[in-house]
Amino acid sequence: MQNVTQTKQDILQEALRTGKILLGEVITKQQQGDRWYAVVRWKGMKLYCDEAELGVQEHVKNKADALLGAMIEFVVVRQEDGRYYVSRKKAMEKQRQKWQNVKEGDIVHGRIVGITPRNAFVEVYGIEFALPVEEMMWNYTNDLRRYFKIADRVKAKVISTNPPKISVKQAYPNPWDTPPTVQVGQVLVCEIDAIAPFGFLVKLEDGKQCLCPPYMNAREIPTIGTKVVVQIQSIDLEKKRIFGTIQRILR
Repeated sequence: MQNVTQTKQDILQEALRTGKILLGEVITKQQQGDRWYAVVRWKGMKLYCDEAELGVQEHVKNKADALLGAMIEFVVVRQEDGRYYVSRKKAMEKQRQKWQNVKEGDIVHGRIVGITPRNAFVEVYGIEFALPVEEMMWNYTNDLRRYFKIADRVKAKVISTNPPKISVKQAYPNPWDTPPTVQVGQVLVCEIDAIAPFGFLVKLEDGKQCLCPPYMNAREIPTIGTKVVVQIQSIDLEKKRIFGTIQRILR
């Protein structure tokens, strides 16, 4: 055990000397004197990142809270009283240099550092992008957290290099790149994939969604994941929409 610990110490000392970028998870926060630090878990060790060094936007009040559970890149900036202190901000600055080699249309890899029902925060080369749900998925969803979680790795397509702009969904196939596999009048079993103010969206086998008006049986209300029998009513190839009706709920 002592040899393993020594190896970790060696890595941290080397990172302190060279500025090597490491990766760790923000697990909590801790107050030291009058300052708050994010506690970063790295290979079982606890490292400390001053909130001012987290690289979070200034208007965010509880910066450490905003990154809880996130995997962040950092550099080691000092060792003091047996503790190692790190900086995500400096690691982001180093990573941003790679963006200079990126071209429009490139596929890059990023990491989700924050997620809400309608937005995802994706870090690519030290740049944090706030992406709305429309740039994360081709299909409609009520809650991105059903599909993504903090620390997930995702691909993204570079839309613009200056200013930096990316789209996650454009790095993945569009279900409408291929013709629909259903036909008008067809009856099939589907699952409720999303609930919108204008009705229910069910997931078809080819990845597309079919919009159904609200189900009128007040005794049974479908929820996400509920299996239903759907009849296809119309297909609009121009607008890329499929419409159907829910015949009944399967129990």
